[in-house]
This record gives sequence, structure tokens and C-alpha cells, in this order.
Amino acid sequence: MTIKPVNNTDGLLLFLLEQENYPQHYYKYRNLIQILNNVNYLVYKLVLNNNLVGYFILMHSGGDLEIIKLTVKKRYQHQGWGDKMLTYLLEHFSFNSVFLEVNEHNLVAQKLYLKHGFHIVRTIPQYYGNENGYLMRYDK
Repeated sequence: MTIKPVNNTDGLLLFLLEQENYPQHYYKYRNLIQILNNVNYLVYKLVLNNNLVGYFILMHSGGDLEIIKLTVKKRYQHQGWGDKMLTYLLEHFSFNSVFLEVNEHNLVAQKLYLKHGFHIVRTIPQYYGNENGYLMRYDK
């Protein structure tokens, strides 16, 4: 298992993972390429036996990070890979605080973030269309 920065040639793999995991709300290919080329974003992938397992996108601003995306390919979900990526980013990046938004119904993700010391700051009404989101925060 390796966690390493994504490069421009990985754009198509990320796009295909997006389509599989989020058929209604995936990133468009050009948006992913723009993120990969933007110095304000850090994009890392988790690879197992040369297979993409998942990836995360961070945006840094001042001393804070925002987790824009942390996702695991469907066939690898519920095997601890999201936990490994979250542990990696909390241990390997310099920050004061980490923020993220999560759907109020995504209990699996909430449990993961709470386990790692995140707390809910507030509810964001209709952040996901008709569903609320939670703003969560982790402080070092």
C-alpha cells in the first residue's frame, strides 16, 4: 500500500472512480484536471498492487486545510482504507486546523471523522441539495 501525490496522468483514473462512486454528482474531467494543476490543492492517491483504491483532495489556506474529497473505490470500501488515508493526512501535513463538510446522513464518514478527533461545528442547511451537511473541524 502506498499513498503518494497524484500526477496529471492520473486524471482519468480519478474521473472513472468519481463516476462509479457518485453517478449523479461526480466531478467533470476538466474540473479534476484544473484541481490537479492548481497549487492551492493537494491531491493524493492510495494505491494497492498498482490499483487505485482511493484518493483525497485537500485545499490549503493559511495554516488550515480543508478536505474537499476523501473517497474509496466501492469494491474497497469498509476495509479501513479511508481510515488509512485520513491518518496519513493528519500525520503528514502541517496545519492548525482541518475542516470538512459531510452529509448529515453519511454516518459511516461521520463515525470515521469523530474517531479521529473531528467535531461538528454546525449544521449547514441544504448543503447537499435537499439534505443538510455538517461542518466538522479537527485541531492539532
